[in-house]
Amino acid sequence: MCGRMNISDHEGIQWLLDQLGLVLPEDKFTPKYNVSPTAALWGVLISRTATTIEPMQWGFVPPWAKEGQFKRPLFNARSETIWEKPSFRNLVRRYRGIIPINGFYEWQRTNNTKIDSAKNASAKIAHHISLENAPAMALGAIIQSHADGYSQCCLITTEANSQMQDIHNRQPVIIHPEAMDEWLNNDNTDRINQMMQPLSPGAFNIRQISDYVNNARNDGPDCLLDLDLDQ
Repeated sequence: MCGRMNISDHEGIQWLLDQLGLVLPEDKFTPKYNVSPTAALWGVLISRTATTIEPMQWGFVPPWAKEGQFKRPLFNARSETIWEKPSFRNLVRRYRGIIPINGFYEWQRTNNTKIDSAKNASAKIAHHISLENAPAMALGAIIQSHADGYSQCCLITTEANSQMQDIHNRQPVIIHPEAMDEWLNNDNTDRINQMMQPLSPGAFNIRQISDYVNNARNDGPDCLLDLDLDQ
């Protein structure tokens, strides 16, 4: 799954958007180091035949759902079943988008006594995952229009590559910069499936970080502090 993201470096985000000829003015960009579901973020989509970047909400409830049918908004969609699920199948055919981020977070359970406390015999270490050779990544998403006129997104996940598997068995679908336009415009099912695959091993830069990020209310550069085992 993907449940928390870092979208804090405007220069890196703009580098990614340059590949699509888009501009996100810095005065419209608010650095967010600990983005969680239901938060507002920026997403790329096809709007009236033009590629645009727009504010949107992370997570949605299908418009056909009965009241109370979903306990919480849907914020992840599994690539393996996305063509079958009523909540996703029409969106992945026609309304794919991209969420530009600098990195995402995952947690790994550990028995390291330097990390565990007496009250927590099986703590989790937070990890920040970014790309090894790029300042930002393009997450594959599906987009839904809310009845009130704003856009909402759901991130697509796939099985983790070998570099990620010890931390979590899922990772977000990451679209190569050169394939972003094709992701947004190509309706060939086989090609879409090819783009919803795990990255090659070695693609990620993975760092153990402090538990400051664990609290979704915490924000700011301290979310990226390295884990200090000597504390």
